[in-house]
Amino acid sequence: MQSRIAKTVGALFVHRSGEVLLGLRAAWKASWPLHWDTIGGRVEDGEGLEEALVREIQEEAGVTPTKFCLLAIVRESRPEIYGDALHHVYAVTGWEGGEPSNVSDEHTEFRWFSIGDMRTLTNIVDPDYPRLAQQALSGDEPGTD
Repeated sequence: MQSRIAKTVGALFVHRSGEVLLGLRAAWKASWPLHWDTIGGRVEDGEGLEEALVREIQEEAGVTPTKFCLLAIVRESRPEIYGDALHHVYAVTGWEGGEPSNVSDEHTEFRWFSIGDMRTLTNIVDPDYPRLAQQALSGDEPGTD
């Protein structure tokens, strides 16, 4: 029997100032502990991608995304360690409910980074996040008018 590939959603919160919000994954996490990552998580059975994105952001950052766009679908780079998965990375450029804050135990810290600072992180889950964030800041996200 073949195992199903897990699906996840992750939000790169992109601020007009050019900064991007990342979360430092908690040490207890089974996948990518103590690495900077998007805010998000697994898509539950029967749940749509956008529905999962909204739920995960509400649970982890305490805000509701109002403007977002799928930037990329990325295959897990270390399936031998963390299991096979497809990660759906979204740019979130609008939200309501105040500023995103760390309201769960999934991350030990939230921090806004410049694109340049993101590029210097040695413990970032996907080294392509700065390019994706730059794409979102440039307005080149797929599906925008």
